[in-house]
Amino acid sequence: MSFLLFERTVKNGPAILRPTGREFQLGGYQLVFRAWERRGRPVDQGWEVGADELIKLHTEGTESYDTRRLIVDFHPSASWRIGIIELLDIYAYTYAGDQPGSVSWTPLMLRMRDVLYEERLVTQEYKARAIAEIPEPTGSDDFVEFLYLNGDKARWGWGRNGSTNAVFLQGGARAYFRQFF
Repeated sequence: MSFLLFERTVKNGPAILRPTGREFQLGGYQLVFRAWERRGRPVDQGWEVGADELIKLHTEGTESYDTRRLIVDFHPSASWRIGIIELLDIYAYTYAGDQPGSVSWTPLMLRMRDVLYEERLVTQEYKARAIAEIPEPTGSDDFVEFLYLNGDKARWGWGRNGSTNAVFLQGGARAYFRQFF
């Protein structure tokens, strides 16, 4: 997956999304970690962060959801499809670690929506043209994806990339995520 920052502009009509050439990072000591710190480092409880706050964190307050979008190219190397989605919100539950003040892991539920999906033969040139100017979607149904970040011992890195990244939700985490669907 590629995590891309897009510009949102409005000119005499509907909003248009354009690539900025910049990327963002959720894992490691990046946006999710920084949002967690901003909330006072809660453990054994749920918390959430929206796209507006993530954009402000990423751009040090110079941009917001009015001017930027967090876009995920979920299969950037594909030659048979273009899959572009937008990150809207992240719901997280951070588990305390075995040492005081440490974190064990954080399951995440990402709320997203489709922006552009095409199944066809795709060259890099075609894809660049297709995503150069995308009409902002309106009324798209949202959907969710579950992932997880490891805790302090793994530097808040992603769980097993490249393989099934299942998350078993029990106890407080199960109760927290249940409220959303």
